[in-house]
Amino acid sequence: GLARLALLAAFAVAAIPARAGLFPSGAFSSRAAGTTSAAFMKSPGGARASAMGGVSAAAGAGAEAVFLNPASLARITAESPSEVALGYDAMLESSYSGAVAYARPLGRDGAFAAGLLYASQGAQTSYNSLGDSTGKFSPTDLALGTWYARRLFGPLSLAGGLKIIRSQLADRSGMTVAMDFGLLAKHLAEIGDGPLDLGLSIQNIGPPLKLGSASDPLPARIRAGGLWHVSPTFDAGIDINMPVDQDPYASLGVEARIPASQVGVTKPWVVSIRSGYDQNRTRGVDGLTGLSAGAGFDFSALRLDYAWIPFGDLGSVNRITIAFRF
Repeated sequence: GLARLALLAAFAVAAIPARAGLFPSGAFSSRAAGTTSAAFMKSPGGARASAMGGVSAAAGAGAEAVFLNPASLARITAESPSEVALGYDAMLESSYSGAVAYARPLGRDGAFAAGLLYASQGAQTSYNSLGDSTGKFSPTDLALGTWYARRLFGPLSLAGGLKIIRSQLADRSGMTVAMDFGLLAKHLAEIGDGPLDLGLSIQNIGPPLKLGSASDPLPARIRAGGLWHVSPTFDAGIDINMPVDQDPYASLGVEARIPASQVGVTKPWVVSIRSGYDQNRTRGVDGLTGLSAGAGFDFSALRLDYAWIPFGDLGSVNRITIAFRF
């Protein structure tokens, strides 16, 4: 099943020599917690995926889904319009992040996307060795990437991409590159009356990011998942996640859609209600956490998605994505 697919991918990725510094000691377990860089790359998903608990290996849709599985581009056909998606995340405390993604069909069986991720922790105070304040600085992180997906044969599609990652902390900055790979098999099997999609993504494979004298591996991640189209208006998905710096965990998500035709309206719009559960967010946090919820409004040329993600006593994260099709 999905767990076996994720484990096979993990073994394949782990075959890369550890001495290359691509993975920390104790990779793919909690023994590697806190050993990776570019933390903003760990949760770059748009509002739709976030509302569904992060489920995205096979459920990804929209230009912003390339940040989670580039094979999601395979859902774009030659007849599909181009799309630009803009995302903003109001995160914990004063931190925030944003994303821009552009996707378009390329030829009869291919699709191309480009995207930018941005994150900042807000203004921080710097101190000298005596403990005296020396001013303010704002840590910033950027990632710029391009991806390409191609439908091969039958239900199978493959994708790959390259990203440039840059981080700045006070007067120190570092840059590296990383690769993403994705696979999507649409309508691979039938469960009852509904088809099943399967997906796999391997992300952030590249040299460590160096800031000053410190050099830390990137937050590589393997994600395998399935999306069951229970009915034409209801989907249920599950992902098995294997981050390089944490124990494996599961994500669950559902999406119910209400098309305009069901309420007697002829205009082509769809309202979506979403919910999910992310096992990883329940670790070490008290209060309401793990759950997520959100909604979406699709007006053909315009799409608006929102997600609410509680982090227990720490507060909550609000994510919004606005997409334009043309």
